Formats: sequence, structure tokens, C-alpha cells
Amino acid sequence: MARLARAQPLSLPGVRLALERLRAAGIRVAVASGFDRNIVELVLKSVDWNDLLDAQVCSEDVAQGRPAPFMIFRAMERSGVLDVHQVAVVGDTVRDLEAGWNAGVAYRIAVLTGAHDRAALSAGPQTHIVDSVRDVPGLWLQGAA
Repeated sequence: MARLARAQPLSLPGVRLALERLRAAGIRVAVASGFDRNIVELVLKSVDWNDLLDAQVCSEDVAQGRPAPFMIFRAMERSGVLDVHQVAVVGDTVRDLEAGWNAGVAYRIAVLTGAHDRAALSAGPQTHIVDSVRDVPGLWLQGAA
């Protein structure tokens, strides 16, 4: 935990602007993490976009983690979203995409700034692959999704 606390900054470039664009368009934003609550809170305290979240869910909030859909459903519940067909899961692992598939969400967006590379993410149940989270708002705001 101390090493994580010293690893500043934890936010990727462009994330705040991407989340601001989504929020300005009326899109709710939640974070679902496989980490425990202590680590999630530590990370969220260190990023400049924590104030833009409608909900946050961590692994201990549900009975089973990814690829089970329960973190997605809990995020929907906490952010007031009723229709799974209006949900996008954005993730950097195949398990993120599998959880989205298992939840029945409309969009499963793989980002290349994380754990898995293009080949691995292409093999997963994705609907889009983008270079970075900063590219996500363009999927809706330019009508591509």
C-alpha cells in the first residue's frame, strides 16, 4: 500500500477530459475494480477525476468478481441505470470484456493502455478497441457507437 501511495500520478493522460465530456453529454460514469476497498479508495484519492464518478464498486461489494456480471449490476444500481442495453463496459483485460458480455451490456470497449495487448483484447468479446480512455467519448459524441 505504501508503494502504491508513492506511485504518483496514477491517472492516465486525458482521463479527466474524457469523463468531463461524457458527463456533459448526460452519461453516467462508474468505476468497478477487482481490487479491495482500501486499494480502490487509495487510487481514487490520487486521481484528478474522482469527483466525476456517479458510483464506485470494488470486489468486496459483490459475491463473485469478473468475469461474473455482478460488479456491473451493482454499478448500475448505484448510479441509477436500469437498462443494461444502455451500458458500456470499458476495460483493459479480457475478463473485463467477459463480464460485460455476461451482463449483456451493449458495448464492450477494450482500451490498449492497460494490462492486455491488442491481440488478447481482439480475441475477447469486444465491440470496440480504442487506444486510450480519452477516445471513448468519441464513440457516442460522434455517433460511432
